[in-house]
Amino acid sequence: MNKRAAVLVSLSLLLAAILASTLTYRARITGWNPLPAFSLGGLDPKEHTVGTYTTLVDEEGRVLDKMARPVYKDDEFIAADNYRYRVTEIRGDLAICTRIGREDVVLEGPSFSEAPDMATPAQAGGAKNLVAIYHTHTDESYIPTDGTESIPGQGGILKVGQVFAGKLRSLGVNVYHDVSAHEPHDNNSYKRSRRTAAQLLQKGPAALFDIHRDGVPDSDFYRQVVAGESFSKIRLVVGRENQNMNANLDFAKKIKAAADAKHPGLIRGIFIGAGSYNQDLSPRALLLEIGTHTNSREEAQRGAGLLAEVIPTVLGISPPAGPAAAGTVGDWKGVAFVVLAFILGGLAFLVLSSGGWDKALARLRQYTSVEWMNLLGQGRARPRGSGGRPDGNTRKVLDKSIVPAEKLPSNDERKDWQKD
Repeated sequence: MNKRAAVLVSLSLLLAAILASTLTYRARITGWNPLPAFSLGGLDPKEHTVGTYTTLVDEEGRVLDKMARPVYKDDEFIAADNYRYRVTEIRGDLAICTRIGREDVVLEGPSFSEAPDMATPAQAGGAKNLVAIYHTHTDESYIPTDGTESIPGQGGILKVGQVFAGKLRSLGVNVYHDVSAHEPHDNNSYKRSRRTAAQLLQKGPAALFDIHRDGVPDSDFYRQVVAGESFSKIRLVVGRENQNMNANLDFAKKIKAAADAKHPGLIRGIFIGAGSYNQDLSPRALLLEIGTHTNSREEAQRGAGLLAEVIPTVLGISPPAGPAAAGTVGDWKGVAFVVLAFILGGLAFLVLSSGGWDKALARLRQYTSVEWMNLLGQGRARPRGSGGRPDGNTRKVLDKSIVPAEKLPSNDERKDWQKD
């Protein structure tokens, strides 16, 4: 292989290593998937249809809540005023509810009673200072901003998740945001997203959030205006058909209590519905519905940012000591990947340009024994006067270091690298 070909191959390997390390870093930190989502759209019925929704009313017909997700008998919800209701009858698109009583929604008190092993508050910089985010329905979008209600694999909901994650990071929380697609949007979506949730939980997060938006047509139902700026309200959803229901409900109530204190009106309520929503995997897993498809994405992003402000308080994460605390451990991993890529590329270049591993080692020995020693010799051969400059009466002499013959490469090897 001639020198030009060796250089081209080495540069190609170096660029490939850098590209691979960059893609790996992005995938590890953001959950980005470089491959397009594979969709089987239309083979399964959708979980719910945008625009088709259930209205929850009390026994006197007063509207309590609205939601596009299916509602079943014995589902429960905690309204914005903290009264708890149970669905006792379904009449078409109406769910008749009975009030159970006022719920104790406070931030203080025992944490996560169903999971004592996870009750230790998260500490900044510790193993618990981590939140994981994913999206079972990555197609969900906001019509006023995105132009449509659904963009498979690239919905506006992903950008809402990015704002939620970004705000958490600015508050000193490490975040894994996985944007893997789980289309089509049907009854099997949660089966497909279960693998994503399980992989995220292997990283040991203090909490796991599955971020969605609702499909109620009335945008005002989710809109809140404070000081002239509108944002989307948020519903917390807890699955009642798994062993972690009480722990996750406790987690949701603490989030609502913190949000009610800091941003009154932000939490639309807590829905306790039939199903698991993959919350059987963790006692700190919640589904968030941020606005509806007729809200603007900007409203949803503002709501997500406000919610993120209370998460560190609920998890017991201390605020960052300084600007550097907002970084993530993944940043250093990215630097390590790039450095490793340059080292591997440099080694590949040396071996290929030398014509083999043995000759590459010979070149390294020659460089360290001759060139480096000559450099040191030049430094020693420059006597300096009291002013730190060479003495004009002193002759500059190059001190040539002598290397024993047995340490030099063979004549044939020297000829090879001397041609380069």
